[in-house]
Amino acid sequence: MRDNKVDKGFELIYWNLSYRRKFIRTLWMIPFCIAVLAFIWFINSNSVMNTILTTFGVVVFVIQLIYTYSRWKKDEQSC
Repeated sequence: MRDNKVDKGFELIYWNLSYRRKFIRTLWMIPFCIAVLAFIWFINSNSVMNTILTTFGVVVFVIQLIYTYSRWKKDEQSC
């Protein structure tokens, strides 16, 4: 089920990537997400809101990692 998904080379648009490449791009986003969360903690003095935003961001990020990894492995088995 690879359709026309890009698995090698550069692709700017996320949804044109294969699930393997989406997983890799998600892993590459970890430092940027940490930097954004640190910036939010730095500029916002409301610790409750900071905790909620951080928890929400981490949960969404982990769900995305699990989803793209499972779809990558499922796609790998079908080919």
